[in-house]
Amino acid sequence: MKRGIRVFISYRRDDAAGYARALYDELVRRFSDERVFMDVDDITPGQPFDEVIRSAVGESQVLLVLIGRRWAGEAASGASRLHDPGDLVRAEIEAGLSRGLRIIPVLLDGASMPRENELPDSLRPLAGRHALELVNSRFAGDLQRLLAAVHEALGEPPKPPPALPSRWKRLLVLAAFGGLGAGLGLGLWYYFAPGHDRPDINGVWHAQVRYDWPNADHLERFVFSGEAQELRGTASFLGADRGIVEGSIEAGTLRFITRTTEVHSTTAPVEAVHRYRGTLSGDEIRFVMQTEGGLSSHVPVEFTARRLPP
Repeated sequence: MKRGIRVFISYRRDDAAGYARALYDELVRRFSDERVFMDVDDITPGQPFDEVIRSAVGESQVLLVLIGRRWAGEAASGASRLHDPGDLVRAEIEAGLSRGLRIIPVLLDGASMPRENELPDSLRPLAGRHALELVNSRFAGDLQRLLAAVHEALGEPPKPPPALPSRWKRLLVLAAFGGLGAGLGLGLWYYFAPGHDRPDINGVWHAQVRYDWPNADHLERFVFSGEAQELRGTASFLGADRGIVEGSIEAGTLRFITRTTEVHSTTAPVEAVHRYRGTLSGDEIRFVMQTEGGLSSHVPVEFTARRLPP
C-alpha cells in the first residue's frame, strides 16, 4: 500500500464514481499519486479490502467525502446502507472522525448535506462539517475552490502557475528580433490560433462496449468535432446517437456528458446522465463512463474506442 498518503477520497461507486475519478486525476496532478488514495487504483487483487481502506485512512490527513443523491445507499431491506456497521463508506468516515482528520464533505450536483437524524450515531459529527459543492455546470470553478481547501488543510500553499512553455520563449525571442509589435502579434496569433494545441481527435471512432447488465454488448459510435479545447459531436448509447454536452479536451484528456430518458411502465420518465472521461493514445481512446441518475444504479464502464479510417 502507498505510504505518506495525504488525501483520501471516500465515495460510493454507484453514486459518485465519475466525479471521484475526475477529482483523483486532478489531485494526482497536484500532489502525485503517492499522496492520494482511491480504492479502484490503489487496492491490488488479493488484498483484504477493508483492512487496506482502514490503514489508508490512518495514513491520511484529509478525507474528502463525496456525497451524491445516492450516497446513503439502499440495502436489500430498503434501509440506508450507512446504518449497516459493515458498510465500507461508513467505516471510512468513522475512521476519519476517530483519528481527527480534516473531513471535507463534497456535495455533488445539488445533493443535500445529510441531517444528524439521518445518520447513525457514529457519523453524526459529519453533519456539522462545512461542505463544498461540485456541480457539473460549474465544475472548473468548484474544483479550484476544492483544491484550494485541500491545500489549506494540508498547510501547503497552492502551486504557482506552470512556467511558460518553451514555444512561448521561442515566440518572445521572435518578437525581440522581428519587431516587438509585429513579432509578438504573430506569436499571439500562433499560440491562440484555433486547434493549435488540440490533439488529433476529430473524426469517427467505434467501440465495443459491454454495459453492466447481462447480454448488453453494443457497438457504439463517436463522432468528434470542434476547435481548440471545445469538443462537439455525438456519442451513441445503446446504438442511438446522443448529443455531446459540455465537451472539452485538454492535454489528451477528453470529458463530456450525454443524456437519456429511462421509462418504466410503473414510474414517470427519469433522466440519466452519462459522464465520459477518455485518455487519447494514438488511434485509441481509453474511456471510463459513469451513469448517474436514471431508474437503477450502475458501476463505471470501461472500454476502448478506435479511430475509423477516413
